[in-house]
Amino acid sequence: MTAKEGANVVENNGFYTVTFTDLTHDAMGVCKIDGFPVFVKDALKGEKALIRIVKVNKNFGFGRLVEIKEESPFRKVPICEHYAECGGCDIMHMAYEMQLAFKKHRVKETLRKIGHIQTKVDDTIGMNNPYYYRNKAVIPFGKSKGKIIAGLYKNRSHDIVDLKRCHIFPKVFSEIVRYLKTLFQTHNVSVYDEDKHEGTIQGVMLRQSQTYDEISLTFIVNDNRLPGKEQLVESIVERFPNVVSIVKNFSSSKKNIVLSSKSKTLYGHDALRDRMLGFEYKISHRSFYQVNPVQTEMLYKQALKMAKIKESDTVVDAYCGIGTLSLPIARKAQRVIGIESVKEAVKNAQTNAKENDVNNVEFIHGKAEEILLKLKNDSIDILFVDPPRKGCEKEFLQAVMAMKIPKIVYISCNVSTLSRDANVLNTAGYAAQHVVPYDMFPQTSHIESVMLLEIESK
Repeated sequence: MTAKEGANVVENNGFYTVTFTDLTHDAMGVCKIDGFPVFVKDALKGEKALIRIVKVNKNFGFGRLVEIKEESPFRKVPICEHYAECGGCDIMHMAYEMQLAFKKHRVKETLRKIGHIQTKVDDTIGMNNPYYYRNKAVIPFGKSKGKIIAGLYKNRSHDIVDLKRCHIFPKVFSEIVRYLKTLFQTHNVSVYDEDKHEGTIQGVMLRQSQTYDEISLTFIVNDNRLPGKEQLVESIVERFPNVVSIVKNFSSSKKNIVLSSKSKTLYGHDALRDRMLGFEYKISHRSFYQVNPVQTEMLYKQALKMAKIKESDTVVDAYCGIGTLSLPIARKAQRVIGIESVKEAVKNAQTNAKENDVNNVEFIHGKAEEILLKLKNDSIDILFVDPPRKGCEKEFLQAVMAMKIPKIVYISCNVSTLSRDANVLNTAGYAAQHVVPYDMFPQTSHIESVMLLEIESK
C-alpha cells in the first residue's frame, strides 16, 4: 500500500531517514516525508532517525523507530523494564523538564486550535519526585500459559502486561499484586477469561491514604461469587496490616473493568480516611478522589486563589465528588452547593461536611445540568466545575450561560474538552483570563489544568 502527495510516494514497510519537527497531543514524534506526515511513538522533537513505515492512511502514516541517528539531549532511559510494551506511561523516555515544557505547549496550542483562545498560560507545575505518585490503581488479572498474570494493558489492547513493578504506583501496590497472584494460585481462585467470559477475578482496585498510610482493596468479580473469601481476607490482612478495607464489587461488564453499584464489604468499612487542605475525608470505593494528592492540594490552592471568594458569595461546586474542594470553598464563602451524580460520593460528602463541622454547604445528588437548572432562581456568584474527561454536557453549559454566573473556575483533565467548552462559553461573553497546567500524571501525556473564565463587562 502506498500514499501519494503529488509525485511523492510513501511505501508501507519502507525505510526512511527523517527529522522530527514536532510532537502530537499524545507525544508521538511528527515528521514529513516529501510533505506526507508520519507519526512515530517514542521519537522526540529535533531527533534524526531511521524509521520503518508500519501503516499508511490517505492523509498520514505511522512509523516505528529503527535507529536514532541524532539523539535529543532531552532523551532519557526509562526506569521501567516494561515501558516498551505497557500502555500505562507514554513519555518516560523524556527528561522531566521536557515533559513539563511539552505539556505547557500542548495546553497553549490546544486552546488556540480548538478553542480559538489566546490567554496567559503559566509554566506547568511539576513534582519534586515524579514517580510512585498515584494513590489509586485498577489492576486487571488474567491467565497466560496456565499462569496467573496481573498488571496493566498494552497500549490500545486488552493484552495484560505482567508487571513486576509499576513506577507510578506506590511500591506497596506492586507487592500486594504479587502476593495476590500467589494467593489466587494457592487457593484455586479463578481469574477472568475475557474471550470465554468466565472466571471470578476480573481485577482489583487499590487505594492508599497519603495521610494515614491506609489501604483499601476492592475485588472486582465477574460472577458475584468469591470462593474462600474468608481465607483470602485473613491472609491479606495478616500480610498487609495497613489494609483497612476489603470490598467485593460485582462488575457486569464483559470487556472493561467497570465498578457497579453492587458491592459487599468483606472486611473493615467501605471507607478510607485521608486529609487535604486541613479537612479529613472518608472515601468509599466508588467515590471519585484525585489520584495525585500532592498535586491536587497545589491545584486546589490555585483554584481558590483564582476565584477570589468573598464572605457574601454563593458558590456552586459541580461534579463535586466527596467534597474535597467544596469544604475549602465553604471556609471562605457564605453558602456552597455541591452537585454530584454518584450517590455514594454524595453520602461521603455529607458525612465529611458533618465530621469537619462545616455547616454552610449542601450536597445534592443528580446530574449537574439538571440540578443547575433548578438553581436558576438562586443568585450564584461563582461556579467551580471539575467534569470527567468528556467535559461538560451541552445542557450544562447552556444553563450556565442562561444564568450568567459571573465567574467560572474550570478544572480539567482533558485540555481538548476544556478548549471546546471554553469556546462555547466565549460565545456568551466569558473570557479565559488565566490558565495554569499541573502535572498530575507524570510520565504520561495527560494534563490537568485550571482555568479562570469571567463574563466581560460591556
